[in-house]
Amino acid sequence: MAIYLGRWDCPACGLQGNAGPDTHCAGCGSPRGKNVRFYLPANAEEVTDADRVKKAKAGADWHCNYCGADNTAEATHCRSCGNERDQQDVTRQQTVQYEGQTTLDTNQLKPVPPPTRRKPNPVPKIAAWLFFLGALAGVWYLLRPVDFELTVTGHEWLRTVEVQQNRPFIEEGWELPTGGRLLSQKRAVHHYDQVLDGYVTKTRNVRVQTGTRRRKCGKRDLGNGYFEDVYCDEPVYKNKRETYQEPVYRPVPVYATKYRFEVYRWVTDRTLKAQGTDQNPQFPSEALAGPNWREGPRTETYTLKLTDKKGKLYPQKVNLTFWQRAAPGAKLKGLRNQAGSFYGLEEAGWKP
Repeated sequence: MAIYLGRWDCPACGLQGNAGPDTHCAGCGSPRGKNVRFYLPANAEEVTDADRVKKAKAGADWHCNYCGADNTAEATHCRSCGNERDQQDVTRQQTVQYEGQTTLDTNQLKPVPPPTRRKPNPVPKIAAWLFFLGALAGVWYLLRPVDFELTVTGHEWLRTVEVQQNRPFIEEGWELPTGGRLLSQKRAVHHYDQVLDGYVTKTRNVRVQTGTRRRKCGKRDLGNGYFEDVYCDEPVYKNKRETYQEPVYRPVPVYATKYRFEVYRWVTDRTLKAQGTDQNPQFPSEALAGPNWREGPRTETYTLKLTDKKGKLYPQKVNLTFWQRAAPGAKLKGLRNQAGSFYGLEEAGWKP
């Protein structure tokens, strides 16, 4: 694996490109410091000298816990203060940068002053809130329910009754329903099962792995100012033509008994309707022709005709009890909004 000379930038004077193993800036003499990060320029120098390669592979530098100076992996005492290396001294991390990855430039460690922020002008925000609250108040004013007087000027009612007939129907099915009269039956195809009928030989292209190969895939920061190549194993593939057996299925009919039958069903023949403007509603009725006829579901609707002081009509559907209790000429309280939309009668249980 090839070894490369890394670089670092001085945070004190800004000199760029100090040699990675140098522990002091070539420009101002400031110590490298533990927070300085190494980087590898595009035209990095490859290290071939045996002694330098041995130094690069000796291990990562370590920071003296007492004075903060950087020391080489072989050093047993701090080069700056002379303290013996112990477990409190932190070793620089070795990191790997793979091809295609991007990292932030952590070498420029000069403190950057925070941007000055102008104090926001509160007037536009206050104006926007006032506009919103004003619009909200306007909507509430327009939609809030306001009571007004209504006079009962009429009654309307509508009642309906379905008349049903029990009629015969000729139908077919796989089961004979209860009460159905069998007319005929036969064997017929109910469905098809897919049965394996054999195999057919076919060919196809497949991608198969034939082995692995080593390739250069990145650089490792050795933590001492040097970098080395990182190699990865990647699979090697090739296209291959192969034969395979594809199953062939044939549809096989499954038979069952199919019935033709007569069955009676209740169906709606007509709807009787009765309506009026009095207060004596009645359901419509008529003489049924025989046992094959019957009354079905019923419906009933009751409407009060209400008029305000300006003569505007407000028809209102209510339940039977309220409808019968509201005599002609009775005064009721209605609810509507400022836009004129009618909400309903307060007495009938409408609640805003």
